[in-house]
Amino acid sequence: MAQSDLSDSSAVEARLSLPDAPGFSTSDTSVGESSSSDELVGVAYPLSLNEDISLPTRRDMTILPGETSHPLTSHEKVTLGFRESISIFSILGWSTSAGYSHLVNSSPNYGTDKAAFGERLGATALRNVSENIFSVSLFAPLMHEDPRYFELGPGHNVVKRVVYAASRSLITKTDSGHSSVNFSLLAGNMLGSALTNAYYPERNRGFGQTMQTFGTSIGGSAFGFVVTEFLNDALVAAHLKKAD
Repeated sequence: MAQSDLSDSSAVEARLSLPDAPGFSTSDTSVGESSSSDELVGVAYPLSLNEDISLPTRRDMTILPGETSHPLTSHEKVTLGFRESISIFSILGWSTSAGYSHLVNSSPNYGTDKAAFGERLGATALRNVSENIFSVSLFAPLMHEDPRYFELGPGHNVVKRVVYAASRSLITKTDSGHSSVNFSLLAGNMLGSALTNAYYPERNRGFGQTMQTFGTSIGGSAFGFVVTEFLNDALVAAHLKKAD
């Protein structure tokens, strides 16, 4: 291979891996072979028919600093995508997004009365659920990407954590632990945005409006990652959780 090719390849890899995510292990150790419960914290497991299905939390999608994570199977990603779509964090996201959109009467433009808020909330929930399922349950397995968020943690300065968190909407980890363009999230959000043409008001349909919806979705994903990065800090500060 020519030296210029090697240089170009190194430059691309460097751009994708800065700042890098912590705590990823590609160990082949299975669940049954591990004797440490702490080592498996943050790993999503498939649900069985006899399993008690409780309401999921954002914790299902987050790997904390110092935790050891293991690559998810395709089945686990499918399960995780559906569970994450009805998490408390996701429901709060729908409500906040719909509330702001209703307040400023932005897309989707249903109006500003009570009935309009219900329509807007339903449309926002449908868009977010579809984008999440497409990203996590469909494209993450196909593209061999890990949909979980690897928290950088309070050991780093605030600016670095914000930049790192926001960039996870564009950069993710593959199943092998390498940094990559977040194709699964981008493709999932694009497909979910395109689907809004089936239920958004007429004025919010078409290519231009779809791209606007897609941009809003990516921005929302970036904001969600920033919230996730600082969520534990906020809970500790509010005395709702003990410091680790």
